[in-house]
Formats: sequence, C-alpha cells, structure tokens
Amino acid sequence: MSETRKTIMAVGAHTGDAQLTCGMLLARHAMEGDRIITLDLTAGERGTPKGWTQSDFRKYNVDCAGEFAKMLGGESIVLDIPDGELTYSQDLAIRIGDIMREHQVNTVLYHWKNSMHKDHIAASQLTTDAIFFGSLATFDRPLPPAPIRRFLYAENWEDSEGFVPYMYFDVTDAFPLWKDAVRKLWLTEHSTDFKYLQYYEGLARMRGALIKKEYGTAFGIDEYAKRVIGQTR
Repeated sequence: MSETRKTIMAVGAHTGDAQLTCGMLLARHAMEGDRIITLDLTAGERGTPKGWTQSDFRKYNVDCAGEFAKMLGGESIVLDIPDGELTYSQDLAIRIGDIMREHQVNTVLYHWKNSMHKDHIAASQLTTDAIFFGSLATFDRPLPPAPIRRFLYAENWEDSEGFVPYMYFDVTDAFPLWKDAVRKLWLTEHSTDFKYLQYYEGLARMRGALIKKEYGTAFGIDEYAKRVIGQTR
C-alpha cells in the first residue's frame, strides 16, 4: 500500500484505448493502493457491430468501461462526444482540465501526438492543454489546481509514428488483473479488425523481456524531459 495515495488518470479517445494501452500500469497502481480513473472522450460507438444499434452499442461500451474500472477499484468517466467527431477546442480542453481538478489528479497517461486516427490526435492535444489548464494555479477556475507532477504517453499500435519508449514499468504482478479486466471490453474478444488482446499481451511480454521481467509496459515522454544526471563513479 502506498504511503501517500495518488490519483492516476488515463485518457483515451475511445472506450478501450486507455484500458488497453495504460491498463497494466493502472492495475499496478491499483494494487499499490492508488486511485484509478479512466476518462474516455468518446464511447467508440461508430464501431457498432452488425445487429446492434449505435445507441445500444454506446451504452454497452460505457458499461464495459465501468466494469473495467470497477475491477481496479477505480472510476470510469465517458464524455458525451460522438465517436468520430472529436475535435480540438479550448473549451473542451478546459472542461477536461476541470475534471482533473475535481479529482486532484497526480499523473496523466494519454495518447502520443502522432496517429493514424484523427480522434487520437485530437485527444492528445486536448489532454496536453487540459494538463496546463488543470494544473495552473493562476488560471481562474472554481476548483483548486490539480497537483499533476507526471504525464506519460502510452504505447498504442495506432499511434506509433515517432513514438519512442523511454520509461519501462514491471507489471508482472498486475498483469492477471489487467487481463481479466480488459476482457470486459467488446473489442478485446470480438473485434475482427485487429487482435487487440493478442497484440498487447505480446507487447507486454516483449517489453518485459527488455527489463528482465515477465511482463512490462513502456511509455514515452517529451524530449525536453529526458534529463539524466551523469556520474563517473
């Protein structure tokens, strides 16, 4: 159990993004006693499978995100923005920043800036600015600033252009919890477009091998933040 309980927020463009790419680290933090929040900017309802209505699939995805968070002892938030229509606006960035203030977030995990998916690009820019608006003490908002001290970019197969992993985490103990929880999502078990579970499980094994652990997860950081104090002895 952590001596000081932290709040970790993972932001995804669609339901499933944060849970798949950040979920192992979220599960590790949950097991250490930290508070977990997933924030999905859309519910991914435009991927409606045959035989479903968009409204029914949206509700299903929202419920699945809630089940995932519940298994980690956390909270799920899904905004009401239609899937495929996520665009940048300062008002929306401030709204997301206010959510960070409300929950007094310490760490934010989110999309890398480059992607094949327009919603992911918008989500990255929105979250970057939300961190600014949410943590700036001199920005006049009803709630106090969030004590955000760390923000990391998730490794996502759709956001691979220019992504360089920098921070590696051992998630061996948390992997079973993540795998059980992520199976609550429709796309994990049922997608015919991409083998999500197979990919992220294989990625975790590969990242784990690089740090001599069974399972690992890797995140990127901004170039300006890559500072290591050198020692000669």
